[in-house]
This record gives sequence, structure tokens and C-alpha cells, in this order.
Amino acid sequence: MEKRLQAQLLNKDELFAVLKKVEVNFQLADERSVETLLIYLPESGSPDSLNQFFSAVKSGIMANFVLKCSEIEKQLGIKKEGAAQKLFDKAIRKLSQHTAQGELGELILFTLLDVYLDAPKLLSKISTKTSRKMPVFGADGVHGQFYDGKFKLFLGESKLYKDFKSAATDAAKSIKMAEDKYQEEFDLIESDMDFPNLDEGLEQYLLEILDPLNNTSFDEHLHNSCFIGFAKPDLYLNKPEDFEEKYIDLAGDYIGDFYSKIEKQEVGIDKTVLMILPFNCIDDLVKKFINYMDIKA
Repeated sequence: MEKRLQAQLLNKDELFAVLKKVEVNFQLADERSVETLLIYLPESGSPDSLNQFFSAVKSGIMANFVLKCSEIEKQLGIKKEGAAQKLFDKAIRKLSQHTAQGELGELILFTLLDVYLDAPKLLSKISTKTSRKMPVFGADGVHGQFYDGKFKLFLGESKLYKDFKSAATDAAKSIKMAEDKYQEEFDLIESDMDFPNLDEGLEQYLLEILDPLNNTSFDEHLHNSCFIGFAKPDLYLNKPEDFEEKYIDLAGDYIGDFYSKIEKQEVGIDKTVLMILPFNCIDDLVKKFINYMDIKA
């Protein structure tokens, strides 16, 4: 039987409707294929798609993003009234207004990997924060996926910037740094790996193939995932029926820029997936996130 990791988020149909995917494949100028995911929030609908997404975040994504799976399963398994709210309240206490922009980017990265790539998180870094005002260092996410019988470990990077190309520059550097410091990530995996239905046999298998000291071919399993959210208000001025076409035209330039920067960092483009999502205004987005979730200072 083929190995498979179970996704954490169980409301995929709801999220597919809110975080819409553009069905398109991209090649670079030299005709090399790259793995990309173009996502957008539809403009039409009531309530609007951003509020629908924030509602989904509050009702389940936030707790799954921040807390350990074992903790969530234990709390919900008790079936005590108010358990879901208690989990959300505990999760939100790990966030602050000071770090909200970075953590919103990480939350979207987590969501897209789980929903669209069937790659659940392997460990929760935010749950180990001792101060809500301190960011998490190292990779922004550590996720896993079985594909064609082979395991992929995704070290995740997220950027939520006004300008895409500035974000791509910084993301490429961060991805290279995370690769170079993989031993530190493995130490965390070894100590804190935690995802739905993890059994002893699967845990041992993953630890053996991902151990850089005992498996000389561990880098075959090492991949990168990058989420970039950026401001592009002009894109949303297009008619709904023209939106995806204009988005694809814009994305072609951005995707080429990102992968050229990845190659300059000597990171394999064939082992890197790029996920992008345009917004009207990043500052406004972060303010709405803080207010909707009632994140404290």
C-alpha cells in the first residue's frame, strides 16, 4: 500500500472556493518547466472572499497552523463544549501585532501546502515560542508529501511584501540559508515531529531517510516551497472575465524573475515550488487580519 500523509485541514472544498487556483502550467524562457501555483481571492460574493478566508482561519486553520496536532486531537477528542474556541484562543496568544504580517504569510503558506499539495506540516514551530513578539527563525514551514511513492520534505519560505520582485530577492536568499542550515531543521523534526495519524513505523522511516548524518542521499528528499503575497491593485481593476488572463500575463514575468534569483543562489529550480497570491494592499490586509482575529499587542 502506498504511503500517504493525512492532511490536517478537513474543509478543502470550502478553501478551494475561496482560494481559487488558476489552471495553468509555466515554462521558463529556455522551456524548462517549473512548478507554480497561482492563487487569488475572487472579488465577487457576499461576504467577500477575504472575510470568508478569515472566517475559515478562525474556525480551524489558525489552531492547526499554530498548535501541535496531538494537542488539537486531544482537546477535540474530549468533545467538551467550547473546545474549538479554546484552541483558537490559545493559538492566537502566540501571535502579536508586531509579528502578524510575517505570521499571516506563514499561515497562507501552511494552508496552500496542506490543501493544494497534500503536504501537511511535520512540526509546529510557533507552538514553541516563548514570547509572542518574537518571530520564528529558520524555515517558515516544514511540510511533507509522498508523491509517486517517494517522500518530499518541503522547507517553506513566505514573504508578504508590497513589491513582488523585492520579495523574490529576499526569499531566494532565505531559501538558500534554510537549505544550508538543514541540520538544525532536522534536529527539530527529530524532537518534535507531529502530524495526524503518525505511527511509530512511519516516524522511524521518515527519520531514517531525512537524517543528514546517517543517510548520504537525504538531499534527494529535500525540496523548497515559497509563498509570495504581493500588492497589485491594478490587477483587480480588470473585469472578472478578464482577470485570470491578466493574472497569467503578470505571473509570467514574476515567475521568471523568481527562478532566475533561485538559480543565482544555486538552488535547484526542479526542487522548488512557487505559490503566489495578489492583494489590493498589504498594509490594509494585515490590519484586517489583526482586527478580525483580535490579535493583541
